[in-house]
Order: sequence, then C-alpha cells, then structure tokens
Amino acid sequence: MRKLVIVNSQNGKLMQCVPKFVSSGIYLPSTPSPTPVSNAKSLLGNEYPFAIYDMRAENGVNFNLEAFAILAGTIQENGTLYLLCPDWENIENLIDLDSLRWNAGKAVTAPNFYHYFKQLVTQYQFECRGELHSSFNYCSTKGKCHSPIQLTEGQQKILKNLPLDLTDIHLITAPRGRGKSTLAGLLATELTQQHNVLITARSLSALPSFWRSAEQKIPFFAPDNLIEQVKNKAIYPNQWLFIDEAASLPLPILQQLCDYFEKVILTTTTQNYEGTGRGFELKLPKMLNKPFKHWTLSQPLRWGENDPLEHFINDLLLLNGDTVGENCNFPLQSVEVALIQRRIEFYRLLANAHYKTTPTDLRRLFDGENQILLQEIENDQLIGGIWAMLEGGLGEELTHAIWLGERRPQGNLVAQYLCFQGNLPEACKLHSVRISRIAVKPEKQNQGVGKRLISRFILQNSSAKRPLDFISVSFGLTAPLYAFWKSCGFRLVQITPNKEASSGYQSAMMLYPVSEQGKLFAQQATQAFARDFALQPFFTEICEELQNFEQFRPLAASNLDERDWQNLAAFANGKRTFSAVYVSLKRLYLSDKVRFSGLNIFEREGQKITKNEVEKYRKLVLQVLN
Repeated sequence: MRKLVIVNSQNGKLMQCVPKFVSSGIYLPSTPSPTPVSNAKSLLGNEYPFAIYDMRAENGVNFNLEAFAILAGTIQENGTLYLLCPDWENIENLIDLDSLRWNAGKAVTAPNFYHYFKQLVTQYQFECRGELHSSFNYCSTKGKCHSPIQLTEGQQKILKNLPLDLTDIHLITAPRGRGKSTLAGLLATELTQQHNVLITARSLSALPSFWRSAEQKIPFFAPDNLIEQVKNKAIYPNQWLFIDEAASLPLPILQQLCDYFEKVILTTTTQNYEGTGRGFELKLPKMLNKPFKHWTLSQPLRWGENDPLEHFINDLLLLNGDTVGENCNFPLQSVEVALIQRRIEFYRLLANAHYKTTPTDLRRLFDGENQILLQEIENDQLIGGIWAMLEGGLGEELTHAIWLGERRPQGNLVAQYLCFQGNLPEACKLHSVRISRIAVKPEKQNQGVGKRLISRFILQNSSAKRPLDFISVSFGLTAPLYAFWKSCGFRLVQITPNKEASSGYQSAMMLYPVSEQGKLFAQQATQAFARDFALQPFFTEICEELQNFEQFRPLAASNLDERDWQNLAAFANGKRTFSAVYVSLKRLYLSDKVRFSGLNIFEREGQKITKNEVEKYRKLVLQVLN
C-alpha cells in the first residue's frame, strides 16, 4: 500500500539528505534539481518509488492542489509521498501563496481547506513526523524502470472486442493509473494492420504512455490543425481517429471530429486532477449523431486495489461522489462546520453539472474572498446554486491604466473586459457582481430551477447593504444559453472576438442593471454594442452559427463619435491595442475609403495582421489627429 508522510520540519536533518530547497518545489529520485510546481503535468505517466512535495515558502506555504494530486498519481505500489510543511499544527493560520492564483492576486490564509485536509490525514491515519528517516538518501534512490506491458483482464477484453464492434464512436474512461493510454496505443497498433489511423491530443508531450505501446508511424495532428483540415476537407474521413484525454478539448471540437471521421476512439480520465467532472460523460453522448459505446477500466496497474493514497486524494479533491467528507469530524471551536459542509456540497454540484471543475475552483470555493453563494434546497437536498464574485469599485487611476492596457490586475473579469475591450471605463468604477457559475442537478434541469435561482439572486443582492450597480455574467455563446439569460432580463453588451479554449465558443457578456447608475451604464453598454456589432469580424459567423441571431438588429453606424476619437488617440500614441480599437479603425476607414486607403486590412478580413502593419496604422491615425 502507498502512503503519505507529513514532514513537519523547518530544516533539521532534512537538509543533510536532500539538495538545497527553493521555495515550493517537487523532488524526484535521482533528479539533481527540483521540478517547478507549474510543470507538474509533465510528470503524468511517470512512476517513482517516492516523491517529495515541498510546500514551504517564505513567510508561509505554497500548496498547489492539482500538482500535489498529479504527484500522488506517480507513486508506485508500496511507495511514499512526502509533504514538507513548515508548521503542520498551525498551517491553517499561515499565508498560502498559492492563493495568489485563486484570490484575485491577494495572498490569504486558507483555514477551511487546511482544516479539511487535516481531518482527512487523521481519518486515513497517515504519519506526521519531524524529519525524514536518517538513512534516507535523496540522490541515490533510483526510479523504477518500465516493465514489459502486462495487460489486466479489462484491458484484454477491450483490446479483443473493440476493433470488432460495429459502433462508430467509442469512449474509454478510467481513473488515473489504469493503463488507459497504454491500451489506446496497443489498439492503434493493431488497427494499423487493416486501417488508416491517426491521433490527436491537447499536445504531443501529453502522449508518453501511448507512444510506449504504439508504433511511431501513427501520425499525430494538433487539434487546431486537424480541425482546419476537416473544415477544408483536406483529410481522408475513412480513418480511425484516436483522441487522447478528450475531456481536455472543447465539446464543439469533439463533435466536429466525431461527425467527420468514420471511426473515433476517445479516451479520458474520470475524476481527473485537471478538472474533468461528470459533465463530460453526461454531455458528450447527447451531442453525437452516430452510434456510441462506453468502455471502462477499473483495475489499477501502478498500485493495489483499495489503495489508501488514491482514496485520500479522491476525498481531498471531492471526487468520490456524495460520500466525500461525511466521516470528517471538524472541531467546532476552530472551524465553522456548516460553512465547510456547504462548500463540499456545492463543489459536488458543480462537478456533476459542469463540463470542467478544477482543483483551483475547490481552493477558491473553500477560502476565496469576495464571493457569494446562493443555494436552492428541495427536501433537504441541494439541487441548484449560484456562485458569484464581487467586482468593480476601482479607482480612477487604476481604471484608466486598465483602459490603456497598462494594468491587468487579477479578478474583475467582466469589469476589466468591458473597460478595455469594450471601451467602457465605467465598468471598473461601478460596483458589480459577476455570476461565475450557475449549476442545477442534471435530473432537475429544464424544470425552472435556474430561473428561480436567478430571480432570488437578483432580489437578495439588490436589497443587500453593500453598493451594487449591476449584475454580470459571461458564458460560452450558444443560442439556448443566450435565450436563457435574455429571458432572465439580462442585456447583451459584448462578444469576445476569439473562441475560448475551454468551451470552444466565443464568450458573451450580459448585464442586469440594479441601481440608477447601473441602468444608465447598461443602456450605454447596450447601445455601444449594437452600434459596433455589425463591424466586428465575427459578425457573419455569429449570425450563421446562432439561428435568428441577426434579429439583434445591429445599428452599424458609420459616423465616428467622441468615444471613437478617444479610442483612436490612445491607439495612435501607442497605448491601446489593435483589437481594442478595431471597430473605431474600421469606422474611420469606412468614413472615407479613398483618404484612408492605407487601412487596407479591412478589405482582407480574416487574415492575420503583422506588428509592422499595426505600427503603420498608428502613424496613419496620428497624422489624421494632427
């Protein structure tokens, strides 16, 4: 059985048996230098007899939950994961520098998460000691070489039966460490004997286990390259396509690939450390237009059944379903039990209802500041909820720096986007609340629960004591989602020019005004969007993809106004970016195509613009202003 050991030591004898430690890092057998926590994903697929996660940091700790979970997945049977902590007994009172990632750039303590962490360590009876064993030698311990492939019964069954199955789309899922990628490599090799086979994944570096068991002649295509070839019909469709860790790719891309290729095998990790909830398995089959079959693997390869370290990590990341956290007894005098239980229940809801919910979301939900939770309870069960963040209220100086593109402070996502890209500085000055997530249990969806939640949320926040001018939301733009938020009284004020990597859709931003100032701003923002929308390069695409979306009736005004000239002046002086002033530049060009013929980029829309062209346009606009 594998185990976790908490090493509660500032330095002690530890420094005699490991290299000099830097602030927060990962140490592996026979590796002379630490692996940065940010590179933890590069360890996926590797195996070690032990590993050390050093969470010590100057004046506190630095604990990246995702990296810690990935590292735990590399430990072999009977191995040990060491966690170096400067003050285990007092950890909940230490500043966690990882909070800079999930608390809008402000480092805070994380008492709720660490109380939960401690209770799980106690529940699993993991050891906490003051130092590593005196005989421990970091540099001399060797990692285990990969042994010849020995297939489990589950792997053999799929390898034998899947190639003969008449189903077009196959999904293979498994918890980490079950040999899913290895199986995919063997399947691909077998299929190459009679078929053309290719593979795609989020990156080539994410395929080490696949290539260890597959023939190197299987061609790899990056997702964006493959989609481009599919759109142009430049690739033969009668092939077997493998999609590794499919849940890391947007659903629209998966749908396109499954529709195009004759046979598709998707593999993905369930209970994924990177944040794949049940949402993927629930949503993908509904989007497919071909016969679909789901295969699973359950027997672990790197460790034994009922491994305590695996169960601990699954509990820590709330991946074990509705039983997570039920056996933890929190001391009343040190933590608010009800608060933690609400966070646990809400995270379960998110993981079940959303496509992706990450360990970073968990950390933010447990201890992040400036957040609001609203829950919908039915028969003592949580069936829906809203997770929101406070935004805005920024000063004049910071707002102007954001508008110029000189500052990008963390947080305030919608407020900053409307200020910079939407040319609406008031968005940062006014006080707002951004709905980050709305989740409803799958079996309760399409029953009005979401609308009831929105109505309650608007009512409660409109009457709250804190100042509030408007409520905002940002989401992947689809016709049903747009119709939902519109029916809730929200107004469309922005669409991003590029599709989001996580969703595969462009993001829409909508507002619900609350105060008188908020109503004036919402009217200004709505009019500005209506005036600019038809000039955007993605206007035609949006109208084609979203049926009846052209009914938005854009104004497409060609006359430049004061906002346009302010926009152009900042661009000419080297402050604002080309994308932020795109519409104002296009409006300038359309006002006199002969005089401003130098802006010929608008006659070849869709092509990329070079830095030299941007500088040429800055000079041209500067001449106009002078």
